[in-house]
Amino acid sequence: MAAGLDSIGFGVLGVPRPPDTTELERQAGVLESAAGSRRSLGDDGARAHRLGAGNAGIANDALDEHVAGKAGLLSRTADQTQHVSVAASVSQIATTVVKWAGGLLAGLAGIAGLAALTPQGRAMLVARLRPFAHRVQGWIRAAMQSVGRLFTRLADLVRGTTARQRVGRQLTAEQRLMSTQWQRTVAERTRIIQTKTVHARISTNQATASIGRAEGQLNSAESSLRNARNTVNARADAAYARGEIDAATRARLQAGREGWANHPWLDDLDRMHLSQQASRLAQVEARLGRNPAAHLTDAQRHVNEGLDLARRSGVDASDLHNLQREVADLAFRRSELVDRAWTTRMDINGPFKIQDVYPV
Repeated sequence: MAAGLDSIGFGVLGVPRPPDTTELERQAGVLESAAGSRRSLGDDGARAHRLGAGNAGIANDALDEHVAGKAGLLSRTADQTQHVSVAASVSQIATTVVKWAGGLLAGLAGIAGLAALTPQGRAMLVARLRPFAHRVQGWIRAAMQSVGRLFTRLADLVRGTTARQRVGRQLTAEQRLMSTQWQRTVAERTRIIQTKTVHARISTNQATASIGRAEGQLNSAESSLRNARNTVNARADAAYARGEIDAATRARLQAGREGWANHPWLDDLDRMHLSQQASRLAQVEARLGRNPAAHLTDAQRHVNEGLDLARRSGVDASDLHNLQREVADLAFRRSELVDRAWTTRMDINGPFKIQDVYPV
């Protein structure tokens, strides 16, 4: 199923699958090994030349010029070592860029495959995903072109058709270009992570405000219920002290098993006030299950996307980790408030009353 969605995603994005980087990684390893071998060869040649420094004569002078002269073997070996080492660095950077961009493109293809199943998703593809996917494909293409130019110039160097100094400068410029592109990529990913953090913070603040309003209404209802209980307890204690009721009757009255809104020892105003509080609590439960839940879901989505991008790019995400903990705490607090609201409403209405949401 996932493979099918990926195929659909690459099709609707209009980009090919990312290339396999196995060969690129192997070539980078070969270049690094070659640079090490040439460096070792140069060191051995310099050591051998020093051992023969005590010889004299015309033949030795010619050998000295051939080995250690300005255009001698040691100089050419040093130049080639530098070129191959630079080429290995460029190849490694290009491989990293291709692997990262390929992973990002595969993720976009999966999202696009799912989004293509709905009209809203297809609209999002045209507006956002497709242009971004083509930009990522451009990064892959630029990296592969850099590798192609790299090996073309290395081949020229081996054949001797390009001046060594010019090739060295070109390879260094290529390395500088790839490093600049990589820095720009990291900067763009950092900007995306910061945007995700801002969006998550906005949704978290909205959830906090909604939960705070609901908690205020719940506290008011709980306070009204406590006042009603205290009133009944005081009246029952006074009646018991006067001998008007027995201990069992006092205990039953103070328990309020049939619901405090219907308690016979409360006046009409108190009972009406409690009934209004029960209606408000039903609204509080509905709001807690709707608005804060949606804000928390949105915040969690932004946090997850930002953390995933931060893990793949090595960017610090301490703010997102803090937000993740805050969202979890808010979700737990919302659940507690829902339980409290339901319990208080049951105490007011009575556990056996048919609620308004279940009309007969």
